Amino acid sequence: MLMEFTIGNFMSFSEKQTLSLNAGKFRLNSDRLYKDNNCKILKFMAVYGANASGKSNLIDAFGWFQSFVVSGLKRASYQLYCKIEEKYKSEPSHFSIKVKIDEHFYTYGFDVILNTSSIVKEYLYEILKNGNEKMVFERNVPTGTFTTGPYFTSEELLERIKIYGEDVKNDGSVLFLKIMNQNKASLYEKKNKLSVFKDIYFWIKYKLDINTPESTITNYLLLKDGERLQQIIDKLKYFDFGIENFHMVEITEDKVAANLPKDFLNDVQQDLQAQKDETNNTSAQNPAVLIRTYDNIYSVELSENGTLVYRTLEFKHKNSSASFTLSEESDGTVRLLNIIEVLLETDNDKVYIIDEINRTFHPLLTIEFIREFLELAKIRDTQLIVTTHESQLMDLKLLRKDEISFINKSNSGYSTIDSLDKYDDRFDKKILNEYFLGKYHAIPIFKSD
Repeated sequence: MLMEFTIGNFMSFSEKQTLSLNAGKFRLNSDRLYKDNNCKILKFMAVYGANASGKSNLIDAFGWFQSFVVSGLKRASYQLYCKIEEKYKSEPSHFSIKVKIDEHFYTYGFDVILNTSSIVKEYLYEILKNGNEKMVFERNVPTGTFTTGPYFTSEELLERIKIYGEDVKNDGSVLFLKIMNQNKASLYEKKNKLSVFKDIYFWIKYKLDINTPESTITNYLLLKDGERLQQIIDKLKYFDFGIENFHMVEITEDKVAANLPKDFLNDVQQDLQAQKDETNNTSAQNPAVLIRTYDNIYSVELSENGTLVYRTLEFKHKNSSASFTLSEESDGTVRLLNIIEVLLETDNDKVYIIDEINRTFHPLLTIEFIREFLELAKIRDTQLIVTTHESQLMDLKLLRKDEISFINKSNSGYSTIDSLDKYDDRFDKKILNEYFLGKYHAIPIFKSD
């Protein structure tokens, strides 16, 4: 589970800012917190802010952090430092997370000079029950030092780590965490202290699910699961989209080719054939892939005779015998399908991050979507972080004070993160009026000439 995400010198964020999911002392709705003897962690966070305050920059920071860990530095990253002052061009940008994985707590982070694509330092600590930190490793590239801490008690494991660390102590182009997850599956065949590198890396790669308004969270392979498909249909009915049913129907290749390049489909066929060859034709199911375009979904399956079979979604509406494609459905329907997995997924420890959750939604639908998630939070440990302008969510009967944060932009253009929990408002206060009056900032300020 995510406890904290800290960034600095990234886009509109200059000094280090932390989005914290550590629960405060607020008692209302405590039944949807993760709780053990050591901590209380929030499972929901709504982030408010004026247009251009930095909300999307926060989401981009999550995405950049994940992408850098998994795929390395990209060429376009050199422009992502805070450009408000020239000094930030040569200063390190900071990214770190504090997470709970299984029964352990860790802090992992790194500093990187984006303009020169060079890593400055990287570290990993275990957080003990008393709050103290036990070093796993630290590296400082400019000084060429790699240090291990008391986390490793086995001399054999310690020597192996030192060998790997020695190889990269002067290398500012790659993270040590990445190195420890490249062609090293044999290291993790047996569970030992080395597994911390795999656990942290896999959490970042697979547990963070980041969604912008134009992207999708939902894994449409869920549509091949009859039980999940029915759950999605039930949700569409519940949210009153007028859809009675939907299913996959076979279509001709020319209809698919009108939206997807022929070369792309040829590559898909080769990939599916490679999958079939890998299983030596022993799989009970034909290899298939689901392709999501901007306005449609296609299932492409390799038949037994080697030809491709194409299918797409077909919707049935109430009081109508006509069929509709996804491209004919409303933007709200498409948006709900794109994020519906949040209300279905049972993978504890998944963190969904959604920018502008209220995009194309009626206010009541946004509220009900969040309400559904909060009910599920009582029985599972999935987390949801959203940015939003939906003011009707700002209700302390629905959300806890510590489940609401604000991103404010200063007159100079710097973004900062604040929690409503730092204000002394009573739990029964109507905070919406205070918000519009500017008490928490995070609203547009209109200026006349």
